[in-house]
Amino acid sequence: MEGKNYEQLVEEFTPMIHHMMKKLAIYKDKQEFFQIGLISIWETRRNFNKEKGKYSNYLYRHMQGRFLDELKRRTREAERNDYPREAFWTMIESPVLYREEEEYIKGLCDELTEGETKWVIATFVHQLTVKEIAKKEQVSLSAVKWWRKGAKEKLKQTLRS
Repeated sequence: MEGKNYEQLVEEFTPMIHHMMKKLAIYKDKQEFFQIGLISIWETRRNFNKEKGKYSNYLYRHMQGRFLDELKRRTREAERNDYPREAFWTMIESPVLYREEEEYIKGLCDELTEGETKWVIATFVHQLTVKEIAKKEQVSLSAVKWWRKGAKEKLKQTLRS
């Protein structure tokens, strides 16, 4: 460690970076993790105290900690941001499916009043909230809630028979 500049340390400890990536089964974003390894070399070079032990041991533990922190951060991020697969978005954007679903839903609304039908279409086809429906139809919130209540009761009976 003594007398070695950063480039020499990188050359010497690049195999350690690759070993750590292999040990932790890092197969995605290898370049980013390699950069984290290089940053670890830089940080340990500046913070190393030779009285506390061997540099390679210190670097190994520091690098392992940085890699594990990054893996945990990515896992948390992936859990928080669950993105649907591409097939989902293709299906959602398909106007043919919208029309088919809308026709099916309208078919279920034969026994409903005009207001109840408006609630069903606005809720299940256009994904509107009760407040948004009330604003769009220029009626009170309670009126839309009555439509909802009536529609649910009638649809339950229709779907049971």
